[in-house]
Amino acid sequence: MTTIVLAAGLSERMGRNKLLLPYKGEAIIVKTVRNALSFSDKVIVVTGNERERVEESLSSFPLTFVYNENYRMGQRTSTIEGIKCVENDDFSILPGDLPLLGKEDALNLFEHLGNKGIARCAFKNTPGHPVAYKKEHREKLLAYPGTMKEYLRENGFMMVPSSLGSIYDIDTPDKYEALLESNGDLSILEGCSDISFSGNGS
Repeated sequence: MTTIVLAAGLSERMGRNKLLLPYKGEAIIVKTVRNALSFSDKVIVVTGNERERVEESLSSFPLTFVYNENYRMGQRTSTIEGIKCVENDDFSILPGDLPLLGKEDALNLFEHLGNKGIARCAFKNTPGHPVAYKKEHREKLLAYPGTMKEYLRENGFMMVPSSLGSIYDIDTPDKYEALLESNGDLSILEGCSDISFSGNGS
């Protein structure tokens, strides 16, 4: 399984690059990539905004970097750049701001690709990440004119029950503060009634 980590965004809701914010002594993107390496044969990191700083923070890991020069045009452009680098392998898409995703969730997801060849983590029916694809979807995705959400809707996919870590993206100051205050304890975060767990529809 090849995992594509999306690390190119502008972090507009956070107001600063969320991927480089510290968590337990290292950047959030480092936590996410470290986790990805634990359940992937290969990890591709798509960079864009603050490319040099992101790549430097990950320099000690065996990764493939690809730069998305169109990163300001949205997440889909980064996803496509990552998919282009997949070589005859099943693959998954993982945003770089999911440091609490567990290895068990990812491995369980990969076991459920099934007949449709697409599966995604979900917490209490809220779609999360990663989204995993059989390799047969690579060329279809590269040629598809619509959004990733539209592709999923048209092709269908299996929702695989997962932990809160599959939807807890660090995209606002409130969620980052809750992450720090809870020390990453999912049971504490789940009890935070003032935090929105909207997931990511892409």
